[in-house]
Amino acid sequence: MLSSTFQKLSNTTEKKLLFLAIACFLLAGSCMMHFDEPLKSEVSPLGIVSLELAKTLENATQILNTWNATETAMQAAEWSLWFDYVFIITYVLLLCLMLHRTRRMVWKETTSLAYRIGTVLITMVVFAGLLDMVENFALLQLFYGDLQSHWVHLAFATATIKFINIVIGILYVIISWLMVGIKKLT
Repeated sequence: MLSSTFQKLSNTTEKKLLFLAIACFLLAGSCMMHFDEPLKSEVSPLGIVSLELAKTLENATQILNTWNATETAMQAAEWSLWFDYVFIITYVLLLCLMLHRTRRMVWKETTSLAYRIGTVLITMVVFAGLLDMVENFALLQLFYGDLQSHWVHLAFATATIKFINIVIGILYVIISWLMVGIKKLT
């Protein structure tokens, strides 16, 4: 299990890996933001995320047609879809490390419910990354012209579950550290 892999790290190694994960995430994230800029329009205000959450073939086709009107948008979309596989690795690693560190430093007792929830959330984040890869595959099928509704539905379903898992993981980290802050204040 991935969570037990993190437990084998020394505190120093964990800090170094966390710093590296943050740096890689920021670098990959800035690339994704760069690719996403030409994709934003009235039809796709969220850029590539608009395509991920298109929900219907009609919406997805409209987004793709809008991007197809400019060569830069189509190139940016293609780069975004392929580079997202690199970005997935960075955000999964970073969030898993943050969850592990939070669980280890805040909830220390391995038998506590909060600690065990952290362990489950690490697995959920890895699952979110796998879902993101499936979503990218579906979006690439649409991008390369296989305009079928099952690709849109697959992308929407996997993106929705992915975003839910990621948000729950982030909330766990934030709430855990807020509780530490509140305990220190009282």
